[in-house]
Amino acid sequence: MTTQKMPAGWKFIVELPPRRDQEAIVEKNWELDLAGGVTFEGQRFDFPDGLVVGAVVQWLEESLLSVRLSLRSTLKGECARCLADASLAISDDLMYLYCSRGVQLGKDTRLQSDEGYLPVEVDAWGRTLNLADQVWESLLVLLPLKLLCREDCAGLCQYCGADLNEGPCSCGPQEGDFRFDVLRSLSLDDDPGGKTDGKN
Repeated sequence: MTTQKMPAGWKFIVELPPRRDQEAIVEKNWELDLAGGVTFEGQRFDFPDGLVVGAVVQWLEESLLSVRLSLRSTLKGECARCLADASLAISDDLMYLYCSRGVQLGKDTRLQSDEGYLPVEVDAWGRTLNLADQVWESLLVLLPLKLLCREDCAGLCQYCGADLNEGPCSCGPQEGDFRFDVLRSLSLDDDPGGKTDGKN
């Protein structure tokens, strides 16, 4: 299945608070258009109302930066069962722990473990930080593996393609799974080697 790469030119730049000031908090918000939609696991999702992203940044220690990313949107696409239009509201907060590369938690820091954060290593600290990779990662985490028009969607008839949400189709009950019809048509007499008794 294909999943597109992060859109070119994505930038979510946030100014960092002073490294020795663990009380200072920086907050920033963005609104994205996402007019081209996103393809994930072979499914295309559109975002008619765009995507709202928020970031809350705070130093935990001199080499550890806490970043809370919040994402909110409504996505639209095809129902995975009946192909009708479907929509889903997505909203969540994800916690990231940016740390200097090579730092060992619990040895070089007071923090003993990532404590539920998603870790991100940083080669060098500057005055700003681009959160683009983590925003993209967070968006993909929130996308559904299967978008449904409703939880009890009955899907399409595997024989005639009728929408079973509108009622039973005219096919009637079928025996077995049509995907095995080819196998059922084969017989042991069709064995090209003539080895039908399991003996060599």
